[in-house]
Amino acid sequence: MREYAPRQYTFSDAAHLLRRAGFAGGVSEVEALQRLGPSLAVERLLYASTDDNTADNPFDLNALFLERQNGSKANIDANAGLSGWWVHRLAHTSQPLKEKLALFWHGHFATEAQKVENAFAMQQQNELFRQKGLGRFSDLVLEMAKNPAMLRYLDNNRNVKGKPNENFARELMELFTLGVHGGYTERDVQESARAFTGWTFQTGNPNKPEENGRFTNPTFVFNKKNFDDGAKTYLGASGNFGGEDVVRIVTAHPSTPKFIITKLWKFFVSDTIPSSDLAELTALWNSSGGEIAVLLRAIFKSEVFYAKANRFALIKSPAEYAIGMLRSSQSRLAPEQSLGIFNAMRVMGQTLFQPPNVKGWDGGSDWVSDTTLLNRLNLAGAVTQRKLPAQLQKDQAAPPTVLTLPIGSSLSETIELLGKTYLGEQPDGALLRTMQLYADGKNTPEVARGLAYLVLASPQYHLA
Repeated sequence: MREYAPRQYTFSDAAHLLRRAGFAGGVSEVEALQRLGPSLAVERLLYASTDDNTADNPFDLNALFLERQNGSKANIDANAGLSGWWVHRLAHTSQPLKEKLALFWHGHFATEAQKVENAFAMQQQNELFRQKGLGRFSDLVLEMAKNPAMLRYLDNNRNVKGKPNENFARELMELFTLGVHGGYTERDVQESARAFTGWTFQTGNPNKPEENGRFTNPTFVFNKKNFDDGAKTYLGASGNFGGEDVVRIVTAHPSTPKFIITKLWKFFVSDTIPSSDLAELTALWNSSGGEIAVLLRAIFKSEVFYAKANRFALIKSPAEYAIGMLRSSQSRLAPEQSLGIFNAMRVMGQTLFQPPNVKGWDGGSDWVSDTTLLNRLNLAGAVTQRKLPAQLQKDQAAPPTVLTLPIGSSLSETIELLGKTYLGEQPDGALLRTMQLYADGKNTPEVARGLAYLVLASPQYHLA
């Protein structure tokens, strides 16, 4: 793909990159990327400092768990803390691409906390997305196959010799690697399930204090006596395969790069990937061994990524909508506010750690309905007008989150600053006329809050 090489890398360019490769950012953050230019800006996002600026995360799952004597209720407290923990990371991380990619992988390897019933297993999985998400895809798949949350969610802990459970084996191909039409058969599902027999995990009973250490640190276990060590034929290969062999074979299948690259493209670029770009990225996948960072570097540096048709072309997820407005205004969240933002995203249609099913969120136009759009506008009104969203008013522990709004020395400057902050460019057309009509020549803090609401409620802001 041809690299993007403009005569001048504009603020709007850098804002587009940060919206897609992160969750938007403050004016100073965008300007810093703009100064680097299109190539170094991508490298900065790929290889940000090892300090992700979240060491002060107030949500300590172990502390929340140990505060309770009742183990079941303690895990409920830990699950609530898990929600706030990720919102805090999303809002404050200095590694936005890693966090955005963690959101992508969370939707890809969809796992529901309600079934897993262990907040620590879910946190382990979430951290794996940051640690392995930019590396080789085959390594990430193997980690997921051994992850206690995934093993529990897709019932592989029940997969034993003589009574194979096919849930994980099926989703490994259908949803995680090859895709529905990736060229596998029912026989492949059965043989794969046999290869994963004995793959389970060890944990503890949350109601037994002496087992708290095991509950808060679940670990992968290979139970050899439950492993089917017979010969197997899988995707055309034969041998005495185990789970590692299946991962190696399925991730090397030609359908896998096409399926994963297409999903990455739809998440980061546009709804449809041109066949020529798919071919180039597939060749890059093969030459790099399926390294995700190599693919994203090529995508984010490409001319097609910055094409006008691909700007403001994707409907923001609730996480992108809510976190984007916070990061754009560089707002800091109190713990209760993080939980409030989590609940706001929930009523907008995206509950972190609780995807609707194993397929994850469909995204796109499914993000928007009469109800979810109203809840988006409620959040925009709340953060600009210093009020709780109506659906959260019953939760008195959640104070309203207030955006720090830019105000210029004149009305035109305020409008320009608001556009630059939240859209990455100056408002124009119908939005500009509406803002001018609303302000009626006034430039006060109260007017600025109303103008900010108009920007956050505009069709353009709902798009990335």
